[in-house]
Amino acid sequence: MILRYPSYYEDFHCIAGACEDTCCAGWEIDIDDESYQYYQSVDGVFGQRLRENIQEYEEENEGAYERHGFILKEKGRCPFLDEENLCELYQELGEEALCDVCTDTPRNYLEYGGAREVAVSASCPEAGRLIYRSSEKTTFVEKEIEEELDFEESREEKNLARAICQARDEALRILQNRELSLYRRILLFLAYGEEVQECLNTNAPEKIEKLRPEDYCRRLKQRHRMSEMTCAEGLYEMFLHRMRSFSEMVSIREDWEEMLCLLQEYFVTPEKGAQEYHKALKEWQTFMEKEEREYEYEHLLVYYAFMCLPRCVDDFDFLRQVKFTVVSFLMLRDMDVVWFEKQGHRYTKEDRVRMARIYAKEVEHSQENMDFLMEEILFEEAYTTDSLHGSVGKVE
Repeated sequence: MILRYPSYYEDFHCIAGACEDTCCAGWEIDIDDESYQYYQSVDGVFGQRLRENIQEYEEENEGAYERHGFILKEKGRCPFLDEENLCELYQELGEEALCDVCTDTPRNYLEYGGAREVAVSASCPEAGRLIYRSSEKTTFVEKEIEEELDFEESREEKNLARAICQARDEALRILQNRELSLYRRILLFLAYGEEVQECLNTNAPEKIEKLRPEDYCRRLKQRHRMSEMTCAEGLYEMFLHRMRSFSEMVSIREDWEEMLCLLQEYFVTPEKGAQEYHKALKEWQTFMEKEEREYEYEHLLVYYAFMCLPRCVDDFDFLRQVKFTVVSFLMLRDMDVVWFEKQGHRYTKEDRVRMARIYAKEVEHSQENMDFLMEEILFEEAYTTDSLHGSVGKVE
């Protein structure tokens, strides 16, 4: 089968105790059945400790992928995570004893169309440094491997997968077209998403490969909000909607709560909120242009587009994944703006990695939060394509 991944993935490796964060705290750690059976067979004191720290999930626990998981300690820490953030299970039994979720994290896998795609999550600081280390365009590797998918695909499923893969690749080309401004690219990305969705809605995925730039450029011109500029009031209104949505999600980590509190403190005020938000966003955009760091947002958009757009092979909702990618950009931009203000108009590369990590841990690693956000995108007026057009603009 085909294996695809961003080229920086080849340089990824876990730095274990040298990492400033840990993958082993903040969310449930499911245990696959094979690992569970092995853990039941481990003898001695450590085996007893293993079994004492395993729980069986309630049947109504829809967020669990497996039937069992570890009983987490304070602040959601794995019971086998020591004070130096090292895995005691690994030290005691070896790497082969780790359950699937521990072996795979922070990698995300998607298998479709005779291919396996791998993305490494920005929730990992080391992965984040790789994602944002270079101003060059993100490139991707595709190669044949001997392994086969462990499920059969019908001809119809293969045709759909091929069409979705082509759509995702075209979306990446749009987002990486540096002859256009970042904001223009995002608007074209949204318009292209609408064109693809129409093909899927009419059960004609074969039409996707026939879409041409003039098709989505024409759609963009027909929109009510076709300008790259927008008023401060419109931007602020959409910001408040995002604040409501993201504040209603289940909080995974303290640093996420702190970020929401900062946004509330700086910009959610009855008298000068819109004015302060508009001013801060303009200063931030000027900073990013002057420092020639807008490529970081390109990398961000490409990261989510590569990982998320093909997921529509299951629900045929390509446009919702496009919107999720744009909403992720907008929320991270809000986080950037307030951190830039708090730091006295300073923003380092490590700040970029940290903001991306906070967002990814809150959203990517919580199925409950992801489901909630997808529902918001589907039904809330603030996330229509028109509304998103009014949110991405450059402030003048």
